[in-house]
Amino acid sequence: MNVFHGPIITCDRENSLFNYLVEEKGKIIYLGNELPDEYIQSQTTIELGEKALIPAFGDGHLHFSNWALIASEYFDVRTATNFKEMGDIIKAFISADSGSKIIAGFGISAHSVDEKRLITKKEMDGIYSEKPLLIVCYDGHSMVANSKLIELYPDKIKRLRGFNEDTGQLFNEAYYEGLDFITSKISLPKFIKSVIGGYDLLAQKGIGLIHTVEGIGFPGDMDVHLVKAIAKARTKKNAFQTRLFFQTFDVNKVLKRKLPRIGGCFAAALDGCFGACDAALEEPYTHDPNNKGILFYKDEEVLSFAKKANRAGLQIEMHAIGDAAINQAIFAVESALKDFPRQDHRHTIIHASLLSHENIVKCADLGIGVTLQPGFLGFSLEPIEYLHRILGSRIDISFALRTMLDAGMRVSGGSDAPVTHPDPIEGIYYACNNTYNDAESISVQEALKMYTYEIAWTSFDEKERGSLEKGKIADMTLLNKNPLEMDRKELNTLKAEKLYLSGKEYRPGMGIGSMLINSLTAGDIKV
Repeated sequence: MNVFHGPIITCDRENSLFNYLVEEKGKIIYLGNELPDEYIQSQTTIELGEKALIPAFGDGHLHFSNWALIASEYFDVRTATNFKEMGDIIKAFISADSGSKIIAGFGISAHSVDEKRLITKKEMDGIYSEKPLLIVCYDGHSMVANSKLIELYPDKIKRLRGFNEDTGQLFNEAYYEGLDFITSKISLPKFIKSVIGGYDLLAQKGIGLIHTVEGIGFPGDMDVHLVKAIAKARTKKNAFQTRLFFQTFDVNKVLKRKLPRIGGCFAAALDGCFGACDAALEEPYTHDPNNKGILFYKDEEVLSFAKKANRAGLQIEMHAIGDAAINQAIFAVESALKDFPRQDHRHTIIHASLLSHENIVKCADLGIGVTLQPGFLGFSLEPIEYLHRILGSRIDISFALRTMLDAGMRVSGGSDAPVTHPDPIEGIYYACNNTYNDAESISVQEALKMYTYEIAWTSFDEKERGSLEKGKIADMTLLNKNPLEMDRKELNTLKAEKLYLSGKEYRPGMGIGSMLINSLTAGDIKV
């Protein structure tokens, strides 16, 4: 039994605050402002002082396998301010590399370097030409390759839309297939090692529950098999909680694997992104009157998918950034619900960057949730000046959090890692300090719930997790300060000091390494 004494922020429906929380055998057995006599002689009393205990954070949308691999095996050029600095980072990484056949990196942006453009194949060759070299762009929707890598690509990839052999730049479908081709070369041991390390990194940010989108970039859906095995931790104490969305429109593949969720990005993305100017718009880009972006699917294809998935009882997520893609997603879900009504479907749109007021009201009425990434509001790799240049005044409706919550929408927070780092505190800071429109900022309490209760609710976990309530599992995060007593401009000084899973302090590798080994032995993971 453990007694926690100090600021207890429950994030429950009533936004209750308490001075005491008692945990026993992984469950919360008491909350209150006075400690009953039967708990006074408890085995352990943890004095919080000025710190605060909250529910464990969640990340409502990340590409976990891809992010974990990037965090452990790729170089990161997000801090580079020009091509020379980028080259220095790459050369330092190569000098310390232990013999990778393909050198991979992440984070290039045309908007944060002095050259104000993407690097080219020729310039990549000038940095390194002995082995295949690639850099995935910060938005996760494009990449640049050197000549050695371009030579490796089969003709079927070179014929896809978005493949530019002269510049070495891959966009659209060519990017998705090109990245699949590269990640298929990753060995299983290296992959598993990166996943184990990824959980430890998330725990450092106080995260105990993730919604991960998988099914792209690994042969034989290796990432789906692996993460599905990890997701069995739901019934295991002291372990991370992982909820898997299979990125596919193939409903039968999901049903065959007995998964309850479908969609995400990549194969379930209705459009591209602002970085590549292929997010689908109703009106042309401000700086390019001939470009409305790209809808990757026809309306009838999305509608057919939504109807089949909804009838199968699956929870649907779809990536939609531009207003044309958002309209397509809402129409498909609305039609699917008319075809087969469901009261508690919890279908979700990821990103929803240009969500009009009309569509906010419609989503609230239909019960369609959104998972946003408030960290984008302070994103130096895609600055507001760039968005104004390509979108004009349309950017003013982006991240209208105040309007969404006032309309009754379900809004959860995520990182879209590896696009931004998985850091709920960063998301909370920007949700409370909306740099696009301060009138759309929300309260600290509301922002905390975006990264706790709402994430649990989105994946049907709210009866067990997401808030600190009697009878719920004691998944908790200890913060270095009480965020409810802080000026919102100071929220970026918050830190997650400890993560508790089922009442036990998280330790590196806790419950994950042994579980993976057992899953491999049992044959749950097949390549």
